[in-house]
Amino acid sequence: MKNLKRLPIGRSDFKSIIEDNMYYIDKSMLIKEIIESGDVILITRPRRFGKTLNMSMMKNFFRNDQDNKHLFEGLKIWEEKEIIEKYLNKYPVIYLTFKDAKANNIELLKRIIMEEITKIYILNEKIIEKLYKPEKEIYNKIMFKKADETEYMNSLKNLSEYLYRYYKQKVILLIDEYDTQIQQSYLNGYYNEFINFMGNILGNALKDNEYLEKGVLTGITRVAKESIFTGVNNLDVSTIVGKLFNDKFGLTWEEVEETLKYYGLEYEKEKVIEWYNGYNFGGKEIYNPYSIINLARNKGEIKYYWINSSGNELIKQLIRQSTAEVKTKIEELIEGKTIESSIDENLVYGDLDKSTEESIWTLFLFTGYLTWVEHVGEEGEPRYSLRITNKETLQFFKKTVMDIIKESKIHYESILMELIHENYEEFKIAFKRIVERTISYFDVSGEEPERFYHGLILGMVVGLSKKYIVKSNREAGYGRADVILIPKEKKEPGIIFEFKKHYIKEGNLKNSAEKGIKQIEEKGYEEEIKSYGIEKIIKVAIAFDKKNVEIIVK
Repeated sequence: MKNLKRLPIGRSDFKSIIEDNMYYIDKSMLIKEIIESGDVILITRPRRFGKTLNMSMMKNFFRNDQDNKHLFEGLKIWEEKEIIEKYLNKYPVIYLTFKDAKANNIELLKRIIMEEITKIYILNEKIIEKLYKPEKEIYNKIMFKKADETEYMNSLKNLSEYLYRYYKQKVILLIDEYDTQIQQSYLNGYYNEFINFMGNILGNALKDNEYLEKGVLTGITRVAKESIFTGVNNLDVSTIVGKLFNDKFGLTWEEVEETLKYYGLEYEKEKVIEWYNGYNFGGKEIYNPYSIINLARNKGEIKYYWINSSGNELIKQLIRQSTAEVKTKIEELIEGKTIESSIDENLVYGDLDKSTEESIWTLFLFTGYLTWVEHVGEEGEPRYSLRITNKETLQFFKKTVMDIIKESKIHYESILMELIHENYEEFKIAFKRIVERTISYFDVSGEEPERFYHGLILGMVVGLSKKYIVKSNREAGYGRADVILIPKEKKEPGIIFEFKKHYIKEGNLKNSAEKGIKQIEEKGYEEEIKSYGIEKIIKVAIAFDKKNVEIIVK
């Protein structure tokens, strides 16, 4: 029996994988494609699809402070003689990874980012000899962690200039998992402040930097366009709906088949397709590499690998905040159906605040939980049919997602039952508590601020469909009621909800709520409920001014 190569479980350092003769699936032609692409390249792929390993490969290929020919001999890129001669170990490289940049407060996260930059400065300490005195002073301040935030703002751009001056060669800038810390800032409520800090550091290095040969950034999403990529010239973006680099992250079937054959697991072919296939990267069928490698390590044991490897906090948060329509579509997806949605490749975190369907499905797609089946929009319209990716991701929906939906349904239903049972004060307290907890994630100052409250009420009533007919923004009487609940049992009360944005001219919030009750009564919103033979009707007016809410129940 032959001695099989060890699998690189938990390893993302290209050099150690090659030097330790571990099993490696050759993705070296990515280097050629990178060279032939724009000056600044952003690549977004789901987690654990080989982003860090590919960035490590590029670092070892370009860096001019090492002789790494032995790492690439025998790989596909070695056949590209012109590229080898011109690029292999010819460039100064700035390599940063933010995959571990996580903190629940902004000051700590900033310190983590500055620590990473300090490490790069220390690694390049020898270039100080080419600096002018003022430059040396700032360089030393960064090395000894005495620099202020302003001095870090231009630290990467300045370092690229210093390296150019020293080596007489432009710089390759590689930034791995650029969006990890940005997502952290969003989840922990300090995004707006943090994006300015991070935008200055990265934006200054990427925009009009005459010392930059090539900038490559990887991440899961492109949800940080503002302050970072705005104004970047010659930007190439590779997402999972585009063809650029579509076979360089994740595994093609040929690569999976080769791996299974090497480890004697060809008999698992059908199960592997069912469980780990389904990713569509620019029209290319792709398999999850993390799951395939773990499958080989565990001698073909089919189980959930990828879905148990991350907390998925942003996904969970968006599901909790989503509308009844989104929750219904999730249930349809679990049943094996497809849905259609526009996909916004330029999605930003500010869009997530609105928790629109488009932003939710875009994030599900970019993070790998959904896959796109086909483009269904008109030419140029980014509209796709979507489905759950495979059996492994189906488990995530069945367990994690449905648990969240059930949890929210039970919680929301209990609040609504307070209203039905005429415990009005308890309802008011509970409703205000929900608003306090979720309002920071929603934009209620736009053109339609009522949408947040409308969605919140619909989320509460989605579990009452067996007991109530739910009508939303339907004609009723002489106007349009926001939400009407018509009980199927005549002994139960009907409910009318009206939402009112508060305006200063109306005085206080209570006046706005009273205006809502008056509108219900004057416009005859009760008539539709009465037509069903319902006698008891509860009228609810919810007036709001951002986090402040006034509720009148009559």
